[in-house]
Amino acid sequence: MNRNLFSILICFFFTIPALNAQIKLDDYLKKVEDANPELKSLNSAIEASQKKILELDMVYSPMLTADVNYMDDKSGISFESPLFANEIKSTSWDIEASKKFSTGSTISLGYKSFTADFDLLYPFVWNGKPFSSFTGYELQPYIKLQQSLLRDLNSGITVSGINKSKMAARSSEYLQLMKKQQTLLLAKYAYWTLSLAREVVAFRKASMDRTEKLLHWNEKKYKVDLAEKVDLLQAQAAYKTRVLNYQLAVENEIKASRDFNGMLGLKSDKVTDEIDKVSNKSSYYQPISSLEKTGERADVLSAQALYESAKYAQTETDYRSRPELTFQGSYALNGLDIFYNNAWDQVTNSDKPTYTLGLSFTVPLDYSTLNKVKKGYKLDFVSANEALNQAQISAANDWQQLIKNWNDVKTRLSLANEIQSIQEQRLKEEAARFERGKTTTFLLITAENDLDDIILEVYQLVYEELTTAAQAELYNTQPFKN
Repeated sequence: MNRNLFSILICFFFTIPALNAQIKLDDYLKKVEDANPELKSLNSAIEASQKKILELDMVYSPMLTADVNYMDDKSGISFESPLFANEIKSTSWDIEASKKFSTGSTISLGYKSFTADFDLLYPFVWNGKPFSSFTGYELQPYIKLQQSLLRDLNSGITVSGINKSKMAARSSEYLQLMKKQQTLLLAKYAYWTLSLAREVVAFRKASMDRTEKLLHWNEKKYKVDLAEKVDLLQAQAAYKTRVLNYQLAVENEIKASRDFNGMLGLKSDKVTDEIDKVSNKSSYYQPISSLEKTGERADVLSAQALYESAKYAQTETDYRSRPELTFQGSYALNGLDIFYNNAWDQVTNSDKPTYTLGLSFTVPLDYSTLNKVKKGYKLDFVSANEALNQAQISAANDWQQLIKNWNDVKTRLSLANEIQSIQEQRLKEEAARFERGKTTTFLLITAENDLDDIILEVYQLVYEELTTAAQAELYNTQPFKN
């Protein structure tokens, strides 16, 4: 074989599959999720919400704060100070680490330092020695404890507020997830609708070609006076009808192709890829006797989260309306000297400790307004509870109807398959009679029409079976992990 010809053939065989690639449903859905603008937006929104919600727990994260201040005071003599200075330059800084615990306690560890350079008008006597210019040091490591004894004991109000916001955000996430699921469901519809449309086009084309042959056969017989004109007219009408049906099928395929591409974010009414055929799916779900759900519908989970949020909001408001009693305590070690080492020794030797204990009491007085506010949150809770009940009832009823539809379509599909078998046998017998001249063109065309109708009905029932099963997947949503 000529080498160039061999190369051309090799390229031909390897190029053809690429031009007509096979795209399975799962592959199509993956492409839709990657390319569809709405799905990309929903995926980003869900992921963003799940990450932003982590900020609520940061109330228990350790915090570090630091303050630094520098002062140059040349104001001179002050009546508030026994030291008459020309100038005082000071640097102070305070660093503190704090953490809140689930008990409602906040513990802080800190260190303060104050350093000042003094230029005095008159000497200052320290330990029997005069000083006109000197540096003073004040050091203070400390520990603080703050504990709520009423509102936030065991983080009552804090946890309620966090969970209220978390559940509200989670409710929104489930609604966004449902939008995503519904968009993917529409993508499945688009896939199977195009498959059905292609099947109908191919079927209408084959039917049109068969009727065209019958028309030509009747034309020949009519010319030699072996057929009645009524048979010719019948064949002509049948052919024109099939041409019309074929044209309608082509138009439906174009629309289905546009919807198919639209889910991919493409502006085109041509699909070159091969997809699964509806006719090959007549037993797609035969092993499944009934549909099963393994989770909940996302709108029910959303209503459940909103109910939880309303419950936490009611609890939070109840805590907020109570009086508050807060305990505060601190312990500090102090050092003060014109020599840094001496000041530090005072700290390490605990020469000058400071203890502070205190209670703070707060009580709201506008109980009339508070009671109205509490009633408002209670009504929110009642509303969320009723919304949850309605969502659960609606989902349960829809599921029962879906199960009924599933069983009905399988029953109808089984019956339609039996009818198709009978109509195929009938057409075969009618065609044999027609060849022997024992029947009319009208009866033959009628037999073909009846077979065409039942085949298209089978295609439609398979499509309904596939889309019904796709709807059932909405009921397999699992709760988000906390």
